Amino acid sequence: KPYCDIHYHQQAGSVCSGCGKAVSGRCIDALDKKWHPEHFVCAFCMNPLAGGSYTANNGKPYCKVCHSKLFE
Repeated sequence: KPYCDIHYHQQAGSVCSGCGKAVSGRCIDALDKKWHPEHFVCAFCMNPLAGGSYTANNGKPYCKVCHSKLFE
C-alpha cells in the first residue's frame, strides 16, 4: 500500500518525539524513541543533549545537572 510521507514514517517508527515530524537523515535513538538531534533536549532546561550524556526519569531526558537538582 502506498502511504503519504508522515503515515509512512509513523508505520516505520521514525517520527521525532520532539516535534512529531518525520525523521530523515541524522537521528538520535534514545528512550525507545527517535529524535531530530536539535529536538533531543533536557526536559527541564531545554539545553541540547545530542552528543552529551543524559539521565531519564519518567520517560523524559534530563541533563545531569537538572536531574541532580530535581530528583536527587
